[in-house]
Amino acid sequence: MAQQRIGRIQWGPLTFGPGSRYHVTAIEGLDDMPDIRADDMERPGQHGDYTGPDYTGARVIQLGLGLRADSPDELRDLTLALRAATQPQRSPAPMLLLDQNTLVYGKIRRRSIPYDAEHLWRTGSAALELYCADPYLYGLEERTASTTAYSPAAGRTYPLVYAGAGPAVRNLVLNPSFEETFTGETTGFGTNNTRSRDSSEAWVGGYSVQHAISIASAQGGTSWNIEPVAAGNLVRFGVYVKIPTSGIAALELWWRNQTTTLSTVSVLAQAKPGSWARVSGSYTVAGGQTCDRVSAVATSSAGGAATWWADAALAHVGGSSLAEYFDGANGGTWEGAPNGSVSSRPAGTGRMYGAAGTSGRITAVNNGDSPAYPVLRLDGPIANPSIEQVNTGGRITVDATLNEGEFLTIDTRTRAVLYMGSSPRRSWVRAGATWPLFMPGRNEIVYRGSALPGSPGQPSLLTVTWRDTSL
Repeated sequence: MAQQRIGRIQWGPLTFGPGSRYHVTAIEGLDDMPDIRADDMERPGQHGDYTGPDYTGARVIQLGLGLRADSPDELRDLTLALRAATQPQRSPAPMLLLDQNTLVYGKIRRRSIPYDAEHLWRTGSAALELYCADPYLYGLEERTASTTAYSPAAGRTYPLVYAGAGPAVRNLVLNPSFEETFTGETTGFGTNNTRSRDSSEAWVGGYSVQHAISIASAQGGTSWNIEPVAAGNLVRFGVYVKIPTSGIAALELWWRNQTTTLSTVSVLAQAKPGSWARVSGSYTVAGGQTCDRVSAVATSSAGGAATWWADAALAHVGGSSLAEYFDGANGGTWEGAPNGSVSSRPAGTGRMYGAAGTSGRITAVNNGDSPAYPVLRLDGPIANPSIEQVNTGGRITVDATLNEGEFLTIDTRTRAVLYMGSSPRRSWVRAGATWPLFMPGRNEIVYRGSALPGSPGQPSLLTVTWRDTSL
């Protein structure tokens, strides 16, 4: 769940914030908009200007630190360690805001560590200025999705095996993405709430649940049955929602025992009106209680009726944060009836993987507020591979052949095209290419190409890597 406090900050070998000797006393420029580079011109003989697209300049982050030591000599050690970690740089380095799920790339351009000569203090202060030529704020997790090239005859083979970081986890929600009709596992909430499965709006799979609240200032939502959780256990719950740009006055998550509400949390601030967004919260089951349902409930505004959607509900016990969504058909395994039982996912050891492709297709979700630049890796064997972004019309075609063991890396931000990761091959990209750019929300990618002789089944693999991106 999003939090206002800055928390821990990682810069090189040093950690600032809770649990460290470097306390964060102030930060500026992180949530501010960088200066705008405008392309405006006066309208001759008229009022106003001609205006073009706005682009931002660099981001500058000011960080204030308080140094806390047990002795003056230890304070000197802290000062020297900070000085060593903030030397002039040849290239930007990552600064990780660990508790805000944010990553920026920058260079330390200014450092101030004042010294009071009148006393030998155990406490001190410092100020750092981070210059970020790249102004974007990135999510900490590097997301990856892969698919083989489309083949009408052979289709594709892709093991849906979770390879993300983290322990084994169980999604306790039954029928979490509404792929089955409404049953006892999912029930409606609110007497003025009409629910229906909607195939035109879905975050995962083919359906979501649509809630039509028919009058003003009324509640409407869905309750999911979960495997009962006993007292003393922390239950994390998250669900993807899409609310209208106006008409919703409140949005809450509930933890319940049958019809008794145990706890609620407001999550309206986490929603992104007009697009899908994940809202989440947690609750530790109190003594003598059992939690066997979770709910997402919206309240229409005083102005009238409202319609909103929910999809991909996930609840699990414990953990340091809410797990990425999964169910028995998306990175996990059903423990009983498909779409009607708990699903489980084994412990992972690598990156967080997004939705797997199907017959040469990938669904990539950018949970940020700004377009993300993906990195594409094409592994042979394949001839004349083509990557098309369906939702924007972007398309890249490579006029070349990659044999087995050969690969090509395409960085859509820098437009670098590297054979075997090092040799420039920009000339291989067919003229007229429109480079893929992951817009906020869901992005559909199609991978096609021609099989090489002796390479049936189109084993060529496209791997797409990106981060949630905001400004």
